Amino acid sequence: MNYSIFTDTDWLYPDSPHSGNREITFSLPRGGHGGAQVLGEVPLSSPQVSVKWHQETDLEASLFWLIPVGVNENTDSAMMTTTDYQRCKDFVTRKAPFDVYDALSPVSEDPPSGRLALYLCVEAKGVTLPGTYSGEVSIREGDRETLIPLSCRVSKALVPPLSSSRLGMLNFFDYDGLANQHHTDKNSRQYWEIFGRYVKAQVDMRCTHILLPPGEAVFENGELIDFDFSAAEKAGQIAKENGALWLCGGHIAHWHAWDEAEYYPNWSQSVGITTTEGYLQLRRYFTKWRQVILRNNWQDCMAQGLADEPQTHNDATYRILAGIFRKFLPGIPIIDAVETTQLGGGIDIWVPKQDTYEKWRNEYETLKAAGETMWFYTCAFPAGPIMNRSMDLPLTASRAVLWMGAYYRLSGFLHWGFNYYIGSDIWKSACCPHKGALLPAGDAHIVYPGKDGPLRSMRYEAQRAGAQDYELLMKAFEISPEKTEQIIQSVCTDFRSYTREGQVLLDARDRLFALLEN
Repeated sequence: MNYSIFTDTDWLYPDSPHSGNREITFSLPRGGHGGAQVLGEVPLSSPQVSVKWHQETDLEASLFWLIPVGVNENTDSAMMTTTDYQRCKDFVTRKAPFDVYDALSPVSEDPPSGRLALYLCVEAKGVTLPGTYSGEVSIREGDRETLIPLSCRVSKALVPPLSSSRLGMLNFFDYDGLANQHHTDKNSRQYWEIFGRYVKAQVDMRCTHILLPPGEAVFENGELIDFDFSAAEKAGQIAKENGALWLCGGHIAHWHAWDEAEYYPNWSQSVGITTTEGYLQLRRYFTKWRQVILRNNWQDCMAQGLADEPQTHNDATYRILAGIFRKFLPGIPIIDAVETTQLGGGIDIWVPKQDTYEKWRNEYETLKAAGETMWFYTCAFPAGPIMNRSMDLPLTASRAVLWMGAYYRLSGFLHWGFNYYIGSDIWKSACCPHKGALLPAGDAHIVYPGKDGPLRSMRYEAQRAGAQDYELLMKAFEISPEKTEQIIQSVCTDFRSYTREGQVLLDARDRLFALLEN
């Protein structure tokens, strides 16, 4: 069978030409993973694929079908998307519309139609012996078998377990979307079983925090009488059972307009939180939420989001909201994406957007130097070439974004879109609708709905690898800060300047391995 091998750091397309590379070779750290993509001919039938090692090893090899996903519009130069290719041709990978291999389906499922496309992922345990392991990938069609040589080098470099990670991570979760995309009733037994698999996928991606749904307001004759936290409590219990380190309470308020000073509770959009009625409603909410936290003994593993993206126009009101929260739930850290530097005392985990951080870097660095915890986040704005998980940006951006996090010594990463399956068909239209426009391709989700749970993506694998790289880079800074910065600068120098070549990133990681080994 005619086939070619590609790295796991570059996009592969249904019309990609053969690379000429016929052997799978890659390296990975202990406690981490590495991979490669295989592109071949159209299979005559459902092929049988497997991995055979030549030595006894505890390496875990997994094979997935690569599933093409349609990118219907390109990322625009400023925000959202565009159909004007001239506006984005300098930074996108292809002119939309096009298909790209992003979704991953286990080879136990039927292969998609079209060319044979595979992703091989190899994972090493923390106790795996360093060295080079050889084997082959077998692709069998009837009596015909193709054997692809495989060589996998396991470095001495060690990625710590999630419980010892330096990088915090939070990806927002769409609880309504889970029910809609998996055609199940919300809060049914099947719903919560599928939710557990989504939590496992987040934990495997090295998410340290799992977002819970907020409490639901209970009204009687138009009057607020109570809050129901049963869904939040169930989600938290399942998240802890599936390895979550931290839980994060869902947002409870927002502004009507970004330049407005007031905040409003999600359940009462006409009641400002600075009014007496607003305070009394928040008092009832936080008192009930505190009972749930104490009943489950979550007080030492709980964080809280209050209101997403406070701006300079409403940061003073946000601090009032934070003060009310701290009265009823003292000691629980507040975490939010922020668009201002004026939240001192009102937030514990600052999460500025990547361009916001670089714009006000001096102020944020002053806060960080004083002991404040500083994360960062990405989303649909700004668009353009800035690092994000968009499917028409180089795949390196999904991974190198965490190299920049290490470069700036930021201690966590947030993204809003883990599974927001918005639109009629995310398989053909990855740019999901939002407020009359379209989000950049894949911005709303990094997994896909499978039969009984989430399907991972190549962007998921890239972000997971970036989180592993982050841990190694932070360890390397302790050994040689200057050499570590040089390694990072060969990949990226700021959030807009990064390599588009996957091999450049992999070569830099090999130099990182060498620094840690020596």
